[in-house]
This record gives sequence, C-alpha cells and structure tokens, in this order.
Amino acid sequence: METRQNEKEQLGWKEHFIRQGDGKGGWLLKPAEYRFLHHPEGGLVLSFGLAQMDNGEVIFLGSRTHGKEQYAVFAIGRDGGDSWSEIQDLPDAVGRPMMLAYLGNGRLTFETEAGNLRYFSSDYGRTWTEKIPKQLTVGGKEWNGEGNPLVEQDARGLVTRMAEIGFTFPDNYRVELPVQPLLRWSVDGGRTWTNETAPKEWQWEAVYRGKIYHRGVSEGSLARAANGWLVAALRPDMPPEYYADPDKQSGRDYNDSVEGIAVSISRDDGKTWSPMNFLFSAGRHHCHLVRMPNGDLVMTMGVRVDVREGKLASYRRGCDAVVSRDNGLTWDTERRYVLDEYEFYDGSRWFNGECGHLYSTLLDSGQILTTHANYLTRGASLIRWKP
Repeated sequence: METRQNEKEQLGWKEHFIRQGDGKGGWLLKPAEYRFLHHPEGGLVLSFGLAQMDNGEVIFLGSRTHGKEQYAVFAIGRDGGDSWSEIQDLPDAVGRPMMLAYLGNGRLTFETEAGNLRYFSSDYGRTWTEKIPKQLTVGGKEWNGEGNPLVEQDARGLVTRMAEIGFTFPDNYRVELPVQPLLRWSVDGGRTWTNETAPKEWQWEAVYRGKIYHRGVSEGSLARAANGWLVAALRPDMPPEYYADPDKQSGRDYNDSVEGIAVSISRDDGKTWSPMNFLFSAGRHHCHLVRMPNGDLVMTMGVRVDVREGKLASYRRGCDAVVSRDNGLTWDTERRYVLDEYEFYDGSRWFNGECGHLYSTLLDSGQILTTHANYLTRGASLIRWKP
C-alpha cells in the first residue's frame, strides 16, 4: 500500500505549458498543469466525462478496454483535482459512457452507446444503481450522441431543463449518406424526452469537383450564451473530398478522423438555427462548450489530424481550445490554445489519430479542467488551465 501511495504522489500534477496564438502567426507560452489517470489493473482508459459537483468534488467518467469489451469507469477528485480515488469499474455498464450531466444535490446521469441505457447516481457518483432504457427517437430508432448536454439550473442549483444533440444513421448506411441530426429536451433529468426536432440548418451541401453532396451532422455540444442564445458546436459529416476523390488510394479507407467542427446559433430557444459556421473543415472534433463567469464561451476540441487549408499540416495530435467573446458569433482561431500535443504517424494511414474523446468542466477556482484520451499513454490526460 505504501508503494502504491508513493507512486500516486509521484504521478500527481506536473508543470505544463500551453501555447496560445498571438494573432500574428507566433505563440505565447502560458503556465498550466498536467497529470494522468490510469486504471490500477492497466488497460486503455478513454476520457468521456468531467463534472464539478456542489460538494466541491470532481467526477471523472471514462471507459476501460478489457478483453473485447469496453466498460464504464469513474474516479472522484478533490481539491480541484489535486487528489483522486483509484479508477473503479462499473461492470454492468458496457460500452462508452456519453453525455455526463450533473443535476445538483449529488445527482448525475450518463448514457451508454452499447445497450442503449441511461444510468443515474444520487450519491455524488459513488454508486450507479439505477438504469433505464435510453429513449428512442420519435421514429423508433436508437438515439446516438456524444458531447455535452445543456443543463439549466434554478437559483438553488437544481436542474430544471436539459437538452441534447443526437443523430440517427440512415438505413443501409454508407459514408456518402448524410446522418440525421436531432435535438430534444427533458424536464425530469433525462428520464423522458420531448420536443424532438431535426434542424434543417444542420443539413448542408458540399460541392466537390462540380458535384453536389448532401451532408448532415452527428454529435454536438450545447451551451447557453450570456445573452440567452443557444450555441451548438457540431461535428459535420466528412467532406466529400475525403471519400469521393478518385485520385486518392481508396475512399473507403477514410474514417471519421477527418470530420470537422461547425457552430450554429439559435436566437429563439432552438426553434430555428443559423447556417453553420465552419471553424475547421477536418481533423478537429469532439467539442465541449464551457461558459466562463465573464460570459466568454470556451470550446475545447480533440486534434486527431492537423489539417489546415485542406492539407496535412503536421503530425501533431492532441487537444486545442478556442474562445468566443460575442456569444458564439465569432471564434478567435488566430489565438487558438494548444493544450496538449505530441507527434504521431504509424506508417499506415496519414489520418490515423491516436487520441480522441474529451470533456471539460469549470472548477470552483475559475480554472478549466480538461480531460482527453491519449491512446499512446493508455491513460486519461488531465489538464488544468485558465484562458
């Protein structure tokens, strides 16, 4: 036990520097902190959730690969993440845990992709004894999703309403077919969902070599801007140049690592949405939205492929962030934050990105805690930083 404790102390927060663009093509270095969480029995741990809770603790939610299955795992942090319990298994929660939401007074919920289930805890994440079938879409299809839901609270800190973005696959799905984006609402902490809509503004057309391609949106994250707008950070379908170009080796080789990021805004509480503002055409996705106390919106994102201007710009993988100071209308990509970075190329396919899946939470200290999955380290990366 003493050896394990000494090892945990050695593997705590380490000095880390993040980079921020200076708007002129250069970079500024800013101090941050970095650490890892690993499962005591080993195995690849992927990051899927973080939440600052009203008792001062932080919960981490992830998945662990064990054999041929993935199981949900969790850990409890204290003092803004200075100390963590060991990662524990949720053995009956098969699959990756998505859409973690803190509901106040120790209540939490998440949903799994495998088994189509929603789980609940009422003791600050110590136990997850309640599970119910995840509600299907109005059309009877399985609801898919990843990102962060909108969680709205009253003055007591109790959740009054939630919203989440999801999607369904078309029948006999192929990469050239658009997925169907959806939005729905809940007033009972995610147990039941109503007012399902399919925003037409999230269906889009791409023109490539004179041909029109119909595209959709899969996952997305939601935030309420300081002026009341709803802001959606979306993952559009793969651009057609990555699967329809006859000059490339094989369109079917390309995977969703070359999907990108777009933003859409609703000024009428989700009834209508603005046309999508494409921030990154490919290579960056898995967005999370955090609203800061001053009203700034911070979007953290995974960098699976560093694509710029349609070309592979570097071998960098990792995690970035951008900020909006006008309620989501514009995003300062020239002053982008590089939270984590490492070089990777496996000699096989240029778009293989050994990272993915992330979540962020605003700590009581005013810092942001971001977790993302670094496949090379086999653990969950934690970065504590402040924009």
